[in-house]
Amino acid sequence: MSRTRLLTVAGVLLMLASCLLPCLTFWNGITLPDQDPTPEVIQQENAEALAFEQRFQIATWVAGALAILGLAALIYARKHHRRAGCA
Repeated sequence: MSRTRLLTVAGVLLMLASCLLPCLTFWNGITLPDQDPTPEVIQQENAEALAFEQRFQIATWVAGALAILGLAALIYARKHHRRAGCA
């Protein structure tokens, strides 16, 4: 496999991973609240919501970094492909 194809595939996979990471984090964190919660349950749900918010924020930052890396790989592969005269 040529270098440009490898970079293109890596770029596409990084872009896909950047899309899936926040989605998976979001779907794994969804829960339904209790119908008749006690004050202790409310405190626990608030703590879980705060922890979920922090996990989701980290996942979003990582997804942004993966998207930037994927885009950089695609741009580099495209420029390398043009320089090689394979247009």
